[in-house]
Amino acid sequence: MDMIEELQTPAKRRRLEKGIIATTSRRQKKEVAEFVKTATLDGADGYFDQHAQKPALSTHSLSKLPAISAQEYVLAVKQADLAFEEQREIIAQAHENIFSQLAFELSQGFNLILHGLGSKRELVMDFVDEYLDDVDILVVNGYNPSTTIREVLASAAPFLVDDSKLANALPKAPSEALAVIMNSSSITTPFPYTSYRPKLVIVIHNIDGDPFRNSKTQAILSQLATHSAVSMLATVDHVNAPMLWDSAKLSSFRFIWHDATTFASYTVETSFEDPLLLGGGSGAAAATNSATQGSGIRFVLESLTSNARGLYRVLISNQLQAIEDSAADPSSSSAAAGPARFGIESKILYQQCSEEFIVTNELNFRTMLTEFYEHEMLVSTKDQLGTEVIYSPFDKETLERLLEDDILNQ
Repeated sequence: MDMIEELQTPAKRRRLEKGIIATTSRRQKKEVAEFVKTATLDGADGYFDQHAQKPALSTHSLSKLPAISAQEYVLAVKQADLAFEEQREIIAQAHENIFSQLAFELSQGFNLILHGLGSKRELVMDFVDEYLDDVDILVVNGYNPSTTIREVLASAAPFLVDDSKLANALPKAPSEALAVIMNSSSITTPFPYTSYRPKLVIVIHNIDGDPFRNSKTQAILSQLATHSAVSMLATVDHVNAPMLWDSAKLSSFRFIWHDATTFASYTVETSFEDPLLLGGGSGAAAATNSATQGSGIRFVLESLTSNARGLYRVLISNQLQAIEDSAADPSSSSAAAGPARFGIESKILYQQCSEEFIVTNELNFRTMLTEFYEHEMLVSTKDQLGTEVIYSPFDKETLERLLEDDILNQ
């Protein structure tokens, strides 16, 4: 005990270690060194002594992973599906035993949300086939990056709007389309219901998927869930999924939460991403850049000022309108060629931004444009008349998704 107390001071420890090791055998030297090391683990001096040197950082990265072929990947997935297959079947059977409880909760006007580790897609569809076979079902794949809230509303309208002509001619703006759906139904039964049978059940696989991760989309879905002829069954997988909803949205959703851990693989949910991108090689890197384009644009926009985002909103709004006008009138011509024909003249863009108080002068306008040029989110060119034309190089689908996102309206 006295020896340990003596070693608590680093200077005394080093002197003692040096003196003892000089007069002992090799085996004893090793034992003394280990004792000296462990004797000073406690206390502030021991902490700083152990952290005197920075640990070596790993140089490993995803780009250094060995490239695998598609056949090797498929084989690995099949082998993973066979692991613990019996145990996963037992878990699935336990979930099926509460199907009647889920059906009862839906019959009382509540909506269901399933969470937990593993894909819940097959479990949800089994429940739908067994208990909801006499009700219209709308399945929404939230894990599909091309899914949009406009498509969801357009698909639900024929079931909820009494006027078929009105249902097939919904406004393009999602908020206006929702208003048509909510105000055009003859069913107005208030919640809570004494006896309830939905006219339409909306099944949303991954309501926390990338297409729905914005406040505006979740607000529309929560309002749609309040429709007296709609029941909603959704799944979530992201650990931060509850952060999508505030108290008002949760109140509208009327969710009852159920743990539906299945440990099933996410083969279908991840089918829209190329798993082979994790391997090395320049081709994989190029494909990775393409796959992460949409999320990269959002990260850039979040780092910019609200005025810069407003400028981008004005530009892509004009570009989308030009694309629609071109589709409606193929004979229309432009002095620019290629994607630039959908662009907007810099003078017109500056004028529109000035009218919305986004820019105050020409220098401020050019400074904002430079930010987008550096991130390759805008392209500047000149048409046949020598007029500067500015356009976004992204496809129509990406631009529409950006315009629906809250980030451009903040």
